Amino acid sequence: MEIGLDYMQMRAQAQYHGLRWAGIALLAVGALLIVAALAYYGNLYWLRSNVDDFVGRRQDTTQVAASQALQAPPDGEIVSQLALRPGAYADTMAGLGFTPLSQSDAQPLSTLPPAQRVMVPELGISVKTSQTSLTGGAIVAHSNAADSDGLDLLRANPGEMGAMWFFGEAGQRANNFQGLTTAADVLAGGEDILIYVDNGSGIYVYAATHTDVFRASDLRLSGSERATIHLAVPVPSGLYDHFLVLSGELVGMK
Repeated sequence: MEIGLDYMQMRAQAQYHGLRWAGIALLAVGALLIVAALAYYGNLYWLRSNVDDFVGRRQDTTQVAASQALQAPPDGEIVSQLALRPGAYADTMAGLGFTPLSQSDAQPLSTLPPAQRVMVPELGISVKTSQTSLTGGAIVAHSNAADSDGLDLLRANPGEMGAMWFFGEAGQRANNFQGLTTAADVLAGGEDILIYVDNGSGIYVYAATHTDVFRASDLRLSGSERATIHLAVPVPSGLYDHFLVLSGELVGMK
């Protein structure tokens, strides 16, 4: 009988110690999960806190008149349009061997060849348009334009009146649009950012005016009654729930 009681006591003690260590293990696992969750959400907060650093503009730009810019729809936001002063880049274009162009020199839609390559030397970008994306379906889904004329203004080719949109990748794709993340600092420093667009028969130059950042769910593509370009990339690195958009307007060609 005593041997049986001893066995039962030993078994009860083993179960007690087993449960105690299991409880300690569960507490440790729970603590680790809490720490991991805090680190995860803390990292998300830190990443999102930096998106405003990507917003910048040239100091000599002015807001485009409402008659020349589409207005933001109630369910989203569009890129604001800023204009350069007339002739701002005439001397720069002439010095680089390009013909200076004003907004009135832009051609009607569908009269010039489509873009083949986009280059932004100041940001280290040289991308074939096959490496960017913007499908007709995406235009319709993200546009606030309600009629075909408004949608056409989103399909401009280089040198034409209207808006050109190019979406690229960031992160490890160094040959894509990663350099856009430095655009705000360059503009804030008073330096020029020139965007060259090659359509195979000529090169058109757009001068950057500003950058915007939008939540991915809020961004709506906007057309324009001016000749503009918009390069977009997801930010911040590792999260990608916002879009950084660099915008510019036509200033020259060769």
